[in-house]
Amino acid sequence: MLRWILRLALVAALMLSALAYFAPAWRETKVTQQFNDMLVDMQPDAAIQAGYIQTMHEQRWSSEAFFNLFGYALPLGKTEAVVRAPIRVYYGVRPGAIHVLSFKRGQLHLAVDRVEVLSVDADVSSLEVRTEIGWARLDSFSGREARLQAKRAFEYSKRRAADKILPGLQVTAHLRAALGDLTAAIPGVTDIRIERRDIPETPLKH
Repeated sequence: MLRWILRLALVAALMLSALAYFAPAWRETKVTQQFNDMLVDMQPDAAIQAGYIQTMHEQRWSSEAFFNLFGYALPLGKTEAVVRAPIRVYYGVRPGAIHVLSFKRGQLHLAVDRVEVLSVDADVSSLEVRTEIGWARLDSFSGREARLQAKRAFEYSKRRAADKILPGLQVTAHLRAALGDLTAAIPGVTDIRIERRDIPETPLKH
């Protein structure tokens, strides 16, 4: 009888040891799978918005005109229009740019390929337009055309301006918070660590 009890105790001890050995790996696999399933369930064009910044954007457009007088080009002056308005730049990350590196002791370690500009909105109600008309030109012609071209260029260039601004901003903490909200529904995840692959060095915050 004692022999059977010892055998059962030995088997139980081996099972508990195996469970303790494999449990962390099993939890890591489960958490990783849950997180990846969340990303897969998102729409292909979806994005995780991390925040926004507001700044001013300015665009200039100018043109010069000449009058041909006996073979000489007589300058009629330069007409220039300047368009200026506040823009709000929304930034975040696409699901396909997020990768799980590890999960240990409640901390989910993620790699992010790229934080990108998601959209740029201009506050047209605060649009400022300034026009300078060439000395021999008319506002109704060259001025109106300059303003029209400047506004068109403003719409085109605001996204390029946002793409240049974003890399110089400290947005990792905001991204970490957004991904933390995303993983709040996964049991066992208590902390997020972000490794940015689009910047040389990432300050880690715990």
